[in-house]
Amino acid sequence: LRAARAPPSSNLQTIALRSSFRRLVVVLVLTFLSTMSATSATSSSVKVLKKQLRSNMRKVLRRIPKDDLLKQSSQVAQKLFKSKEYSNSKALCVFISMPSGEIDTTPILQQIFKDGKKCFVPRCISKTEMIMLEAKSMTDIQRFPLSKWKIPEPPENDGRANALDCEELDLIIVPGIAFDSKMRRCGQGAGYYDRFFSKLRDVRQKVLPAVNNSSQYTNTFHIALARARARARVCVCVCVVQKDLKMPNLLGIGLPCQFVEEVPTDEFDYLLNAIVTG
Repeated sequence: LRAARAPPSSNLQTIALRSSFRRLVVVLVLTFLSTMSATSATSSSVKVLKKQLRSNMRKVLRRIPKDDLLKQSSQVAQKLFKSKEYSNSKALCVFISMPSGEIDTTPILQQIFKDGKKCFVPRCISKTEMIMLEAKSMTDIQRFPLSKWKIPEPPENDGRANALDCEELDLIIVPGIAFDSKMRRCGQGAGYYDRFFSKLRDVRQKVLPAVNNSSQYTNTFHIALARARARARVCVCVCVVQKDLKMPNLLGIGLPCQFVEEVPTDEFDYLLNAIVTG
């Protein structure tokens, strides 16, 4: 009988490496699953805390008499008008208040038009998405149709300017159910504003093609024109322009009772630049 020969040392090394690799993969997978589980648990607990905060704050807001709410709203508005964020703004977004249970933004809207600033207000286009369209005056707003929440919303198809296209936009006045000293905000729960902020950020940090070395940002027509010139052997230079505009200031407003010790947040929540609560 022939004695069994030991496998070459190179084969032993290969087997050892494969074994080590398998163990490493197992460790990485377990670590990933553990992290995902912890993240899921944290996200779930944040949702519960937000739900409790919204429920408690809505009860508080409903108990405020109408006259007191209007008085506090006026005080918040006066404080806002003295802020550098408002004073330096040229174009801004601001919400139109719900009929009850929320700070009244009527004095803010009136002052915006009086100061000659460009004004954009929300229109919900789905259960989670909104756009900001231009409002030209208080009379214009009074003619808006009402949403299901009884809030005036600008018509979508009458040629109004969109805030996403306004490079002058430098301030967004943000509603919330609660705010804290770390510039955190809890909204109503649908995610309208955080999604709008993300969309605006993407628009303001976008790489777009330009024609003939122009600094003008182009659309589909310009691209088609460049291709047509190229086919006709006309000298054309297509370059890339980095559109990198600064995000507007995000300023939260609310009544004094809406300023709380701590607001629970997750990775989708934007921090504000300033808060005015009277």
